[in-house]
Amino acid sequence: MINLSTKQEEIVKAPIGNPMQVLASAGSGKTRVLTERIRFILSNTKKDGVIALTFTNKAAEEMHNRLIECDDIEGRAWVATVHSVAQRILEQYGHTIGLPNDLHIYDRDKDRMEVFLQSLRDEGVDIDEYLNIEDTKEQRNRERNLQRYMDGFSQIKREMLSEEEIGSRYPDTPTLWKVFQDYQHALINSGGIDYDDILVYAHKVLLTHEWIANVYRAKYKHVCVDEAQDLNRAQYEFIKVLCGESITSLLMVGDPNQMIYGFNGSSTDFLCKEFIHDFSPTAYTLKENFRSTKAVIRAANKLKPNSQNEHEFALDGGLAIEEFQDEESEAMWICSTIKHLLDMKQHAEIEGNISLEKMVIIGRNRFVFQNLEEQLRKESISYTMRKGERSSESASLFGKTLDYGIRIKLNPKDWVDGKKLCKLLKLKAPESWGGGGLLATWSNQLMTSTIPNAELFKDVLSAIDELDSSTPNIRKFVRDMESKLKAIAEQDPLDNSDNGNSRVEELKRSIDELAEFGACWTRFKRKALGDSLSAFRNAMALGQLTEEASGDGITLSTVHTMKGLEKDIVFLMGMCEGVFPDYRANTNKKIEEEKNSAFVAVTRAKRWLYITNPRIRVMPWGDSRSQQRSRFVTEILK
Repeated sequence: MINLSTKQEEIVKAPIGNPMQVLASAGSGKTRVLTERIRFILSNTKKDGVIALTFTNKAAEEMHNRLIECDDIEGRAWVATVHSVAQRILEQYGHTIGLPNDLHIYDRDKDRMEVFLQSLRDEGVDIDEYLNIEDTKEQRNRERNLQRYMDGFSQIKREMLSEEEIGSRYPDTPTLWKVFQDYQHALINSGGIDYDDILVYAHKVLLTHEWIANVYRAKYKHVCVDEAQDLNRAQYEFIKVLCGESITSLLMVGDPNQMIYGFNGSSTDFLCKEFIHDFSPTAYTLKENFRSTKAVIRAANKLKPNSQNEHEFALDGGLAIEEFQDEESEAMWICSTIKHLLDMKQHAEIEGNISLEKMVIIGRNRFVFQNLEEQLRKESISYTMRKGERSSESASLFGKTLDYGIRIKLNPKDWVDGKKLCKLLKLKAPESWGGGGLLATWSNQLMTSTIPNAELFKDVLSAIDELDSSTPNIRKFVRDMESKLKAIAEQDPLDNSDNGNSRVEELKRSIDELAEFGACWTRFKRKALGDSLSAFRNAMALGQLTEEASGDGITLSTVHTMKGLEKDIVFLMGMCEGVFPDYRANTNKKIEEEKNSAFVAVTRAKRWLYITNPRIRVMPWGDSRSQQRSRFVTEILK
């Protein structure tokens, strides 16, 4: 066992079988304690299995890697996100509640919106006429109105609201329950579910079929939950029904000061109130920050008093707070400071050489980085924008054809992606969806098509159609498609005209996206997530195959994508009222969550922290507006 503090060891070696609540502040070794607790359970029980639930696939992978040397780790420990566990249950037992086999996950907002619009059409609502108006301002209002319905659907699922609760929650929208039910039917009729449905339906499987729940309880007698402060109702109820009456060994670890996902229905109440009421856990607290320097800890304690204790061997560290005339001056100062740090090369408080990889620039949102990115490029400072785990949509015609083609292969009822594919390749859409042979039919249509490289897309659809859904040979598929793409480049010399350059870029993107598709398959097999094309597609939808952005350079990240990570040197920029806290934070509850986000941003720093803000910002429409320094910076300065 690695070295643990006295308090950490008390938690790790606590009697097995009892519920435990661990409130662990930033830098207190939360992940270490959780991992070592799992190791302790595995080492001190003969065959008991452990389910460890995380909030990101990256956290799950890191925890799994820390436990890799444990005996029979693959058979006894299931480390995954809450949604991944729920999805596995649906894949095996979704049919018991009437769900179709090989469920398609609609992982894009615009696809879910299209299903919603179609559900309205099916109910006789002329939604196309409603949206087709010349007044662009009114059109945006109507689009926002439809989005409010979609947001309401998500809230219904995340909070597991009943028809009666919806009626009292939304008294001004008496038809919401009916519209919601129509949307749900439209999803199922198209052979799909949305991301929020995964937990709702998995909960229903376990709740209505005790024997299925007992299958998991018999193998996994211990459940550990990371980042439990970010649980929402659906997640908590899923964990609760998974445990049932028989699993009492439930460990929840979290920090109420780091709850930053309120927009997803998250609440600290599930960790701090409902868990206590439902399980009566033994409570433990970890406040000693082993990660950060004194300067960082003191800044964090200004935001959240008494949340952090300094470790006796903590380094002094550094904190600098600077204000600038405008965003351009702020960006120039950050770049200048980066270069100055690099010129230092070494410092006693930082292990090894000072490099860009040991730095991160954090903003409340991605729009804060606009001037900075321009300045970074001007100064030839390489950077990487950290993104979320959901994969982005393909950019090339080839990549889109590949994506839509596989979705149709798996789910012929998927008219949403089917219509997109027909529009892209100028194909004739079928009268009805759900029949077989669509890809073969479209491949034949392309034999007489006049679109550029029609032969390539004919071959793509044909090759997808011929894949064995249970054990597809993706490696061969990638090799064959790569040969065809390179052959096009060789056979069709490309000139330096604008048209030639655009075709070069299109070919390059096609090859890059094909290579990424192949890399995803390799990661899928390496992680042993399954064998079938359906399991592969769902793993992509759940973000399990997204590779961490790599490359040399400083990291740019929003607060939410930086959660759970840390760097030696942190720049926290754009700290103005209306930006951080966000202008939409108009209640005490929302302001408190914004303060949690600021606390998270500050505690990402292990050694040095730089906080900046401009006095003037340029609005997207060109106006310059005076800015007030963030109240959170003012609190740190007190």
